[in-house]
Amino acid sequence: MNKVLFVDDNTNVLNGLRRRLRAACPSWTTSFAASGAEALALCEQNSFDVVVTDMRMPGMDGAELLGHVRKYIPDAARIILSGFSEDEAILRTVGPAHQYLAKPCDDELLIETIQHTLELRKILTTPKLRMLIGNIEALASPPDTYTRLVQALEDPRVGQERITAIVSSDIALTAEVLKLTNSAYFSLPAKVTTISHAVRMIGTETLKSLALFVGIFRTFEGSIGTNLQIKNLCQRSQQIGVSAALIAEKEKLDKSTCQILPAIGMLSHVGSLVLYLNYSKQMEEAVALIEREKITIIEAEQQQFGAAHPEIGAYLLGLWGFPEQVVQTVTYHHRPFDFPHNDMTGLTAIYAAQLLSREVAKQGYDVEGDIETKIDIPYLTRIGKVDRIPVWRDIVATVLKSYERMDH
Repeated sequence: MNKVLFVDDNTNVLNGLRRRLRAACPSWTTSFAASGAEALALCEQNSFDVVVTDMRMPGMDGAELLGHVRKYIPDAARIILSGFSEDEAILRTVGPAHQYLAKPCDDELLIETIQHTLELRKILTTPKLRMLIGNIEALASPPDTYTRLVQALEDPRVGQERITAIVSSDIALTAEVLKLTNSAYFSLPAKVTTISHAVRMIGTETLKSLALFVGIFRTFEGSIGTNLQIKNLCQRSQQIGVSAALIAEKEKLDKSTCQILPAIGMLSHVGSLVLYLNYSKQMEEAVALIEREKITIIEAEQQQFGAAHPEIGAYLLGLWGFPEQVVQTVTYHHRPFDFPHNDMTGLTAIYAAQLLSREVAKQGYDVEGDIETKIDIPYLTRIGKVDRIPVWRDIVATVLKSYERMDH
């Protein structure tokens, strides 16, 4: 049974939730508290899977409560549910929350959000791993620029000018947005030089992904060598997304899939960034293991942490409200053959772009004849795309060349 705690100082709200959830979610064990103090007393006695709290409460507000919950039950998912919607106040007070839902919030959305959160917990299958995530201070909430962007993008009253201003206020994000829009993906005859133009072209999900990626990267303070590895990882993730989108277009996948793939490519290594950010020494040891024992990064991370970056990244992206397609693709981007499908998908494109970008960088752009590849041939045979590797390789080579030109 999944245990969910609801906290609100309005007893009418709690009674209404109790009545409606009893019928709608019989598999949940629900508890209700009318104050932060009452909620903490329950947390001392129970290990809740999800805690949903109002923001504004007398004595102890929701953010302070969730800060305590993080200490008592570090692996619990934490959700703020409130009608308090002033931007600056939200940024100050939802630090300990994984997600923010605004009142009025209909039952269907609330239940769907909680159910999705409970499903995500299955990605990291052991309490030890969920505790690893819950204990990371930097992951309490997404970076500031990302949070402001999401709020602005979801508000129909906010125009393009405000979005542009948010992006322009972040120098690192501005640079990455311009780099992406001037990449091979857009094939533009002239360079994009204004943020307003770039923001119009890049798409909502890709813009959010860049903001998240840049924000996490910027918080890292480590050795010069590790910083270089992270910088390379950031660029490679962007190249994977662009390459995957072009591959998907070549294979005539639907437009919505092609548009979201640059975002998924960047987000595919959020788990790695998070591990570098919080466990840099262990990640350096994992990299050393790869060289010493000739194993994959997935195997090395499993040895060091009990989980690898795809599962860790997918779990966090789900908690932060990214679409299911993004979470699903990030989860399986190293092992698409484990996901049930028999046709070409966006997952295939990300998987191929990831392996081919590494192979092209190692073997050179203009290799002819038989090309050594680690792409799973039985998988490509199953989906009828085994003969497309040379075409995809040429696409990846074009993308890598375009980035090389931009770096000089």
